[in-house]
Amino acid sequence: MLATAMILAIIVLLLLYLSCQKPKGYPPGKSRVLLKILFFLLFYITNIFLLSSGPRWWPILGCALEIARIRQETGYLFKTCSTLCKKYGPVVGLKIGQDRIVILNDLESIRVMLTNKDCDGRPNGPFYKARTWGVILGLLVVDDKLWMEQRRFVIRHLRDFGFGRTSMLTIIEDEALKLVEHFKKMLKNRYNYETADTRKMTTINNNNIGQIYKLQKDPKNKLNELNIRDEFHVLEDKISNRKPRTVADLYMKAEAYAEVRKVSQSAGMIISMHDAFGVTVLNTLWRMMAGRRYDAGDKELTHLQRILTKLLNEIDMIGAPFSHFPLLRFIAPEMSGYKAFIETHQELWAFLKEELYNHKNTFLSNAPRDLMDVYLTVLNSKNCSDTFSESQLLAICVDLFIAGSETTSKALSFGFLNLILNPQIQRNAHEEIDRVTGRNRFPTLADKSKMPYVEAIVLESLRVFVGRTLSVPHRALKDTSIVGHKIPKDTMLVANFNRVLMDESWDDPEDFRPERFLDNNGNIITPEKYFPFGIGIHHCMGETLARSNIFIITATLLQAFSFSVVPGEPRPTMQDFVDGVTAGPKPYRALVSLRM
Repeated sequence: MLATAMILAIIVLLLLYLSCQKPKGYPPGKSRVLLKILFFLLFYITNIFLLSSGPRWWPILGCALEIARIRQETGYLFKTCSTLCKKYGPVVGLKIGQDRIVILNDLESIRVMLTNKDCDGRPNGPFYKARTWGVILGLLVVDDKLWMEQRRFVIRHLRDFGFGRTSMLTIIEDEALKLVEHFKKMLKNRYNYETADTRKMTTINNNNIGQIYKLQKDPKNKLNELNIRDEFHVLEDKISNRKPRTVADLYMKAEAYAEVRKVSQSAGMIISMHDAFGVTVLNTLWRMMAGRRYDAGDKELTHLQRILTKLLNEIDMIGAPFSHFPLLRFIAPEMSGYKAFIETHQELWAFLKEELYNHKNTFLSNAPRDLMDVYLTVLNSKNCSDTFSESQLLAICVDLFIAGSETTSKALSFGFLNLILNPQIQRNAHEEIDRVTGRNRFPTLADKSKMPYVEAIVLESLRVFVGRTLSVPHRALKDTSIVGHKIPKDTMLVANFNRVLMDESWDDPEDFRPERFLDNNGNIITPEKYFPFGIGIHHCMGETLARSNIFIITATLLQAFSFSVVPGEPRPTMQDFVDGVTAGPKPYRALVSLRM
């Protein structure tokens, strides 16, 4: 960094010399351009030296190549930040393209940043504008008057429809019960070797039996038993070493055959757990936001969640290539992630615009059904603030849609993955739930104080999830300092929660151990450094909803089912997961069995 700064300083001195030595008749316009370049470079150098210590950087690229190299070695952004912390200290300054970024890696600096009003801004670069038609809108990445008015409005009126009140708890409990019924329905209709799923077999028959019959008409093309086995990959010799007995035996592919045998030999059903909670979690918020709920398996919603998850796995909390290097939007839109970013948001906008259109055609201003109706009422009033608009309403919906279906569902995915990997923890939870609720009624949030072990599972699930994630970025509103480090105005500030929630002070931090949140008497204890939802004015406004969702869904599912590793499949692991805006487990499945 020093070498680069010296080169720039030499260029500045050269420009200064040339501006003083310009010949007679030198155009004044060119002189002004020269002075602008001069002042820009002086400003650039000054801000470089104000940044905290960090990797060497170069003009234009900054330290992007070094960050990319370390990230390739470590595999994850939070590990990259932790590696930099070990070399440069807890406050690390980065220059990536046009962005100045400071990563905070210890409790003291993170706490100072989150509670310092000079650091309450949000980034305002092209990445944050592209998601909302070139203008900063929504709730997650806005600040100042827009953030204050919109956040206050949303919280106040969501409460009118249950947010943070008893009726919200009823919604959560209702959605958890619907998830249980969905699991039970899948168990009831589970694939059985003796009674193959007729609907799936129909497709196979339609696609293949007609063709076989046609070939058999011609003696030259008549297929023998071996040909049929080869054509449809029957596992007769690999799995059971017995001859086919039914149509299902004959046409079932190898993978399906093996799965049928796994399930038929157990009392359970194989379920993909990493994406099992998205619709349930979203419904608890969307019923208050837009007055509707979605059924599990809703095709349009499933598609949206799939492409949204893909996008969020390809970017991270410090942005995407096109945010650091804006010209890449036009030069390499696909490689920079810009094309996928825009296309995904366009699909999301279209989905939400249809919801808004339906509300506009059916709402009555004197009988609002949900937050969307209330917002439309304000838009139709004469005294509407300039921060209110249909675009802002859609941006709020996008932010709540993402927050409602992304973060809480990933915390649940991490939690159940660890319950599968740690059967004793699951048994302890079963015993506590049976002791408190028995089997005659479902758990409610009123049972929370009587189920400290289940609550400890919730706290530990949040720790291992947020501990692999960076904070939503802040922006310095003016020149300030954090624990003695100068922070220039407009610097992006990001907290690496891994250094707080997964450091060695937790005693075997990689282990999933709910007992770390229990005292000797079995009561809940939360350390001072445990704040997975943040602190300060930007702390997560959905904290109560998220905690309640995770507790009720965990308790209700564990009351009804047991979850275990699928026999014959590789054991899932916590050491390999998906990086992105937030971390998430790699796709995994569980054998889900009804508790008798």
